[in-house]
Amino acid sequence: PQTFPRMVRTSYAILFAIYVITMCAGYMTFGDTAQCNILLNYHPHDVLALLGRWATACSTLFGFPLVFNGAREGFKNAAMALDQPSISDPKNHVKLVVVMLSCACMLAILVDDIKVIVGYSGAVLGSLLVYICPPILYANILKRYFGPESLEYKRGRR
Repeated sequence: PQTFPRMVRTSYAILFAIYVITMCAGYMTFGDTAQCNILLNYHPHDVLALLGRWATACSTLFGFPLVFNGAREGFKNAAMALDQPSISDPKNHVKLVVVMLSCACMLAILVDDIKVIVGYSGAVLGSLLVYICPPILYANILKRYFGPESLEYKRGRR
């Protein structure tokens, strides 16, 4: 248990270094003409770039269930925290999965460039997570713990 925080910091430092080296290498190779997806800068018949594209496709394909499961569970937990327990009900599991997959597929069909999604998700979800969700969750915790008529809850709602 004492070494876990050190391992996490070390892992993040290594990942940070790998990302910085990769970004610098991509920029030094292509300069200001670099496209959003660095693999699109290479010739379509370049074997190593083709392998990179296949690796990216496999990573996306096989990583999607893990990411989707986390998103689904996070959505269900947020619904519970926001007093919407029906969304987390096991009998609504299939409906929730179908709606979430439909939304993901519609976004994939309608959006040509991933930078649009990344930009919106960074702006909207970042602001939501930092400025909006914490006070809502805090107010709901106060409401459940102290009751809706308590002074603590009323102060927390201000």
